[in-house]
Amino acid sequence: MNFYYCIFFVILAISSNGQTKRSNNWITGYSGNRICFNSTTINTFQGIYFPFKYFTAGNSCLSDSNGNLVLASDGYNVYDSLGDFIEEGDTLAALNIYNYQNGWCSESQGSIFLPIDSNKYYFITPSYSDTQFNDCLTNNNCYLDLMLYNVIDMNANGGLGKVTKSMQPILQNARLRKTQMMACKHGNGKDWWLLKNEGDSANVHTFLFTQDSVYDKGVQVFNEPVWGGWDIRGQSTFNSDGSKYATTSHGSSTGLIFIADFDRCHGLLSNPYVLQMPWGSQHNPSDTNIKERLSVGLCFSPNNQFLYVISMSNVYQYDLLDNTWVHIEGLDTSYIEFQYYETAYLAPDNKIYIGNWGGLSKQMSRIDNPDVKGAGCNFCPRCLRLDSLGANAYVGTPPCMPNYGLGAKTCWPLNQSESGEPKAKDWSVYPNPAFQTIFIKNAKGKKKILFDVSGRIIYSTIKDEIDVSQYAKGMYLVKIESVMKKVIIE
Repeated sequence: MNFYYCIFFVILAISSNGQTKRSNNWITGYSGNRICFNSTTINTFQGIYFPFKYFTAGNSCLSDSNGNLVLASDGYNVYDSLGDFIEEGDTLAALNIYNYQNGWCSESQGSIFLPIDSNKYYFITPSYSDTQFNDCLTNNNCYLDLMLYNVIDMNANGGLGKVTKSMQPILQNARLRKTQMMACKHGNGKDWWLLKNEGDSANVHTFLFTQDSVYDKGVQVFNEPVWGGWDIRGQSTFNSDGSKYATTSHGSSTGLIFIADFDRCHGLLSNPYVLQMPWGSQHNPSDTNIKERLSVGLCFSPNNQFLYVISMSNVYQYDLLDNTWVHIEGLDTSYIEFQYYETAYLAPDNKIYIGNWGGLSKQMSRIDNPDVKGAGCNFCPRCLRLDSLGANAYVGTPPCMPNYGLGAKTCWPLNQSESGEPKAKDWSVYPNPAFQTIFIKNAKGKKKILFDVSGRIIYSTIKDEIDVSQYAKGMYLVKIESVMKKVIIE
């Protein structure tokens, strides 16, 4: 590696270290109680977002690089650290769903913040259009048809922040799940990939958020699992280095988990497989025979060996090395007082916190040693407590956050990126997206190989055109010699 590459990685390392405190404040529950991880002792603060705002499901937030809270959202609005709307930050959803939900999002992973340079942020929400929401109410045809993004400039409005681009559609007339959205930092350490599951299928829509533009990169198509339409609860997640992706949903086909490898340089999922979580007892003292596998959340351990799968009333640990399941815990309190489990997130203290669904709980349960197999992971029932904060100190779910501290990685084996990979400029693929045929320019006589997103070769030729009408819609790769390029088939 030459001197300039060394300088590049030093700069990226400094930038990455400056991002590690961005998840140090969590806003959760009624009125937005704050959980602060800025010291060795977790500090909690009573909510300041009045009149009542509900940070119980679609909530998200982020801090600056010093660990100071900057922005928080209930899914439909953006607030500053003092609990006020930032300028142009209210009603960032279509009016019909906004009014029906009383101004807050009730679906998990309903919003997310992505920081970029110059003290600016993307704020992303999947949503209903007014027309689609009316169809949902009238015909029970309930799926999301929009992906919207906003740009927030914290330098504007005298440093108080302002939404400078509001409700910009990335995707319209779509069919998206209500939950299951997560982002991962690009291999260049600056930009972001965002993955969002489609409709009643395992297909994953992929978006790229760069420093100045947003790109719809198409759909990655997978055959299974099919979760069904009952999807108000669910979660997607990446492991600590962004090399694996997992997602699950509380649907009619229950307890199914999709796992795949993830390429941070090109946004591609590969080597997919599906897990079926085992049946487990609810540990109901009144009836030990009640069982369920309604999966609602998941989280990788810090060392990436384990995947914790959360169902409504059970916590499981799956060992990715030996493919074994361990039942960690059932109810975390008495049956009468139990609230169902919800999404799970790894906190800055390297412990996993499990949120609550519904009800008025003032506590979250956690896993204290998530890198340890079996009971040694130390499930701690209701150990994050907000009881002392007063009558309104309820908690819902942890906020939806990606790994803000993930750094850069080398990307040069394939396409050109900021990390210095060789440019694939000598040949091109068009049209892109394609409907019937793709043509390859400036590669006469060279072998062309077409791959699907799982890495499977589906066609090869030395001709300069490929008939793609027989293939399913989605993202594919064309490889010539050592260079790959993406192509979307529609």
